[in-house]
Amino acid sequence: MSQQIHPSMMSFYGVVEDRHDPMKIGRVRVRIHGIHNADKTQIATPDLPWAQVLLPTTSAGLSGFGTQHGLVEGSTVFGFFRDSSQQNPIITGTVAGIPQEGWKVDVTGKEVARSVETGFNDPRRVGKGISAYTDTIDGVATTENPNRSWGLEVGLDESPQIPESVTIDYFGLGSTITEPSTKETPYYPLEFGVSDVDADARGDNTYEYGYRDRNFSILFGGNRLIQTKAEPVYPFNKTLKTESGHLLELDDTVGAERIAVEHRSGTFHSIEPDGSQMTQVVNDQYTVICKDNEVHIGGKVNVVIMGDSNIKTYGDVKLKGYGKGEIDVTGTMDIKSGDNMTIQSAKVLFLKGQVVQQG
Repeated sequence: MSQQIHPSMMSFYGVVEDRHDPMKIGRVRVRIHGIHNADKTQIATPDLPWAQVLLPTTSAGLSGFGTQHGLVEGSTVFGFFRDSSQQNPIITGTVAGIPQEGWKVDVTGKEVARSVETGFNDPRRVGKGISAYTDTIDGVATTENPNRSWGLEVGLDESPQIPESVTIDYFGLGSTITEPSTKETPYYPLEFGVSDVDADARGDNTYEYGYRDRNFSILFGGNRLIQTKAEPVYPFNKTLKTESGHLLELDDTVGAERIAVEHRSGTFHSIEPDGSQMTQVVNDQYTVICKDNEVHIGGKVNVVIMGDSNIKTYGDVKLKGYGKGEIDVTGTMDIKSGDNMTIQSAKVLFLKGQVVQQG
């Protein structure tokens, strides 16, 4: 016989406080408004029930197919209980808003400061593993719950974080990522007083983390080599940003339609509004093609190499041009052949040099 649940008891809002599901099936621990209070001495984060997360039908949810949810500590979620005892919560979605510095307003109208000691907040502390929670309310065998044999197990030092800065050297040194030196807690939300919707999706060109600016130019010898045309307008730019700073954009802004993929290091690939493609690799690149490769270029090609270059072919080599040709080096040059060599000119052949040696 199925259990009957009163409609007023079914749905809820809550805040995710833990996502490190030991079963690795995507469950999260949620502190639920109206069911749990913020006092961790009464119910700490490790004692919250696990909530199953419903995925959209675009994810198979089977045998590794599809995607996983993107919930993090501090996410506000909506869901329902599928049991009358309210111990089996189901998450159906997330709620974006404008986070404030306080996590709630008290009876006097004053904001209550966020703290890892208080529920409805990101509980992670600075440190690694269970050592980050030793002798805390969320640790093992606490004073309030001496029989607890488990606790939170992942600290901020081993959690993904947005870079503090990224420095790119275009003359052979590559990209240097500077990780945050100080970790304020609670870590999430990252910003207060602005929308939870990503700045790139909002069309806000003042990127909030201070390390990304894709409207950049690379200048070399006075020539502009790369300049993207990122001009997103809300709500036409669909973005996917991850915790460590990766970014995927599908931008439908009229006149600035783009597809862009960017790694937190600064390596990116962008398809521009006119169909042009731009790729920046901030460190080494390796390409392996196991069969044939053909490249057809309708215009001109410029290749600038700041270091040495080597071209090695294990078969025949043919170089043919229908205009003028020139090889110009400022240092010593050797031309070698393991067999006969023919130098042919349809007209006069000039050889210039101060010394000719035979050997």
